Amino acid sequence: MNATPELDVGDFELPPLDLYAKQEPEAQGNGADNGAGADAGSSSAPAAEPYPVTRLDELASAPRAAVVQGLGLDEGAVAAIVGAPNAGKTAVAVSLALAVAGHSERWLGRKLKGGPVVYVAAEAPGSVVMRARAAVSRQVFDRKPALYISKAVPGMGGEYTSITDTDRIVATVRNVESIEGGAVRLLLIDTLASCLGDGDENGEGMLRLVVAAKFIAAQTGTCVVLIHHPSKGDAASLRGHSSLAAACDAILRIEVEELSGVRTATLTKARDDATGLQLRFELEQVVLDERDSFGDAQTTIVVRATTQAKPRARPSGARQRELLGELERRHRTGEQSWDEATVHKAGRDLGMPRNSPRDALQGLQAGGFVIGSAAHLTLKYPPEDCTK
Repeated sequence: MNATPELDVGDFELPPLDLYAKQEPEAQGNGADNGAGADAGSSSAPAAEPYPVTRLDELASAPRAAVVQGLGLDEGAVAAIVGAPNAGKTAVAVSLALAVAGHSERWLGRKLKGGPVVYVAAEAPGSVVMRARAAVSRQVFDRKPALYISKAVPGMGGEYTSITDTDRIVATVRNVESIEGGAVRLLLIDTLASCLGDGDENGEGMLRLVVAAKFIAAQTGTCVVLIHHPSKGDAASLRGHSSLAAACDAILRIEVEELSGVRTATLTKARDDATGLQLRFELEQVVLDERDSFGDAQTTIVVRATTQAKPRARPSGARQRELLGELERRHRTGEQSWDEATVHKAGRDLGMPRNSPRDALQGLQAGGFVIGSAAHLTLKYPPEDCTK
């Protein structure tokens, strides 16, 4: 076996040994230098400055001030309003902005803290202005709304624009506060995608924008609300880099009930509030006083609280929903009750596998959708009383 050749260290440039020398305070009390021959005048590395800490019992216990009660929209927070195209994101944002700027007592049932609002309408400023004017013409506010709309398109996620444009947003908030003589409560960015500049929403562009939003919130104490889209592949998540969802103190997701057209804003994330809270509303079409360039009437939409009852929950299982739908159809034709054999046959007629009708019926009974005995089964919520 051949011997392993020795490595010739002369082929490499070795770093000086003192590069790795660890500087430590001189030993005290033993009078020895351990042969190191340390110079009497040598100085040790300065001690690291500790981070400030406070005992728990000495910390102030006051909660962070809320701008909107129970939604995580607090002073100094970063939040997101998320929804698919035409879900009503901008309509909700404008409605919220006006309610806060006009010192309304409540917005969709939630208490408010009024004050000036800055709305960066980067995507569709004309639509934002139209909707705001329409809402003002139809609503009564405690004060004339101090809503300031900017048509700027700041590049908060851009490699070369993020710092400069973020500073300009902070300056804008300060300017409005100087004009109004009070703190800006909300800063809305509509939409996030429009303010990425040359940044990639799946990479460093989103990271820069998230840092910018948190910086603005920390510097101004305002609640920064980002209007954004859901992921194309997963409607339950936010589009782009996961840092956005992680950074948000609160996320409101807007969805549309297909049959009724009612919108629901659901609190899906909150640092200190209970998630699951839902606000239900409708979009009302409004005819504007201004005419278009052809002299015809112009319309826009405004948000109003819905009077429609919340639909009952549907079964989670696909076959349970299918069987329940068939029983509801039969109920509409005059059938009031069935025995188990009839329900099982109804499931098989729908093409279900052999034991699936029985399992689906048991699931409907466990969920409280079907009640009664094996010989006399009925619907707990007949279709005429159930909004599907």
